[in-house]
Amino acid sequence: MRSIVKLLAYILVAILIPSLVMGLVTFLKASELVVIISQFIIMLLLVISFTKSFEFMRTYELRTNQLIKQARSIEELRRLREKRLTYKSKAMVTREILNRGFSKEEANNLRKYTDSVNDMKHYFSALISCSSGKEREEIKIRRDNFNKKYANRHRIYPDFKENLKTSIKWLVAFFLLLGPVSIGKKSLSMTPSFLYLLYLLGLAMLLAFMINAIIWLIRTTTSFWDRKYI
Repeated sequence: MRSIVKLLAYILVAILIPSLVMGLVTFLKASELVVIISQFIIMLLLVISFTKSFEFMRTYELRTNQLIKQARSIEELRRLREKRLTYKSKAMVTREILNRGFSKEEANNLRKYTDSVNDMKHYFSALISCSSGKEREEIKIRRDNFNKKYANRHRIYPDFKENLKTSIKWLVAFFLLLGPVSIGKKSLSMTPSFLYLLYLLGLAMLLAFMINAIIWLIRTTTSFWDRKYI
């Protein structure tokens, strides 16, 4: 749900800022020079908005790292993980939990939360160091399979169940939005301009939801075929 909200926020910023600025220019019946200047203002506002957003996310992860260092026990780390909002921050906390004390449950949590190849290497290392005999050899084979396929990549989405849940989430969001957008198209000829803007906003969201659904379906399929291999 958080990823959908974040995407909606980006779409709203990308559409509303140009619409509001150009709406103001039109209302004031400005000259061509003012129209050109307004285009630069739109680009500047968009750059500032997205830069601040990315800066906030970086600050959030740095804050997570500080809180990890302050945590005195594994239980404090688990409580911290529950409060963190992003999967990246949850993976950071889980990695520290594994560093302080191995458990198979936490290793699986790292696999669930991460999208990092380095975290997956940490996952396999933790499993191998805390296993023995035939199980250890099987994990080594899975690690070697993983390295052959993903060692040179930066991102990986290995958890099939989590990928499936995310795919379903995006598909549900897409079909929930499809109805209102279709209704809006049928009554488009008799709607005022601001409703036309809402229709365009709905189309942009629909396209974004469709693209994300396709991406996550591909990731789900890949993780399904890899679930025993790695």
